[in-house]
Amino acid sequence: MGNKLKEVTYLTIKNLKNNDIILPGEYSTHFANIARDMEVDITNEEVVLKDLHQDCERMDKIVKTTSNSLDSIHDSTKKAQTAIVNKDEASLASITNELSEMQKQIKFLQKELFSDALTGAYNRKWFADYYLDDGKFQNDGKMAFIDLNKFKIINDTHGHLLGDLVLKYLVKFLQKELAYEGVNVMRYAGDEFMVLFSASAVKRLNVEEKMNEAQIKLAKQKLKSTKVNDLQFSFSYGLVDFKTSDIVDDILEKADELMYENKQKNR
Repeated sequence: MGNKLKEVTYLTIKNLKNNDIILPGEYSTHFANIARDMEVDITNEEVVLKDLHQDCERMDKIVKTTSNSLDSIHDSTKKAQTAIVNKDEASLASITNELSEMQKQIKFLQKELFSDALTGAYNRKWFADYYLDDGKFQNDGKMAFIDLNKFKIINDTHGHLLGDLVLKYLVKFLQKELAYEGVNVMRYAGDEFMVLFSASAVKRLNVEEKMNEAQIKLAKQKLKSTKVNDLQFSFSYGLVDFKTSDIVDDILEKADELMYENKQKNR
């Protein structure tokens, strides 16, 4: 539930961000309505607090394990230096194996830390750590801001389990269609995603063409599940450039506007 509550919070803030004044009652009403639409039970305080506690424990465990792994690497490096001086090949071979295993563990922990739990796409922490510095972009590139069309209708008609499957499918689809170096798919919140193109990827690819092709291809596909035959869904997107030191909120606002223009155009 921890991730769901984060999404409810984000969507509440997004809906109210243009208000000059937000009263506590107004925020609470919006929060409760969005939680209801997403079938998040916020009335059971004990369950909510338990899930949030478990979410914090998971993060603490990742940080602790990563820290322990780094300490082990430091110790192994010292041992390796001694083995090199002593020309102890057996010890060096053993240390190499240890470092290889620790490297695998750290990669796994990084994936846990930077992946969205539902879809496996990158999450906002990854975005903040790798693309931003104090709310500003660290490098040049392009961003495609994606929103699923009529996703609420899918949830209301077929249930949230199928809705979750649609989100997972979208990520796999985008990762397959845009499987180029320097191109990454990130879940921003709810049914909103980003495709981030590095500066080098922008030079190699016709980004507008690639996004348009992916949009058309997905809209033509018919998906099947145990509950639904021939389910079709699509997305809209806004494509924007970002430059080093651009403020992320300004870029997101521009991308959001272009995405809604794209949505109106394709209705």
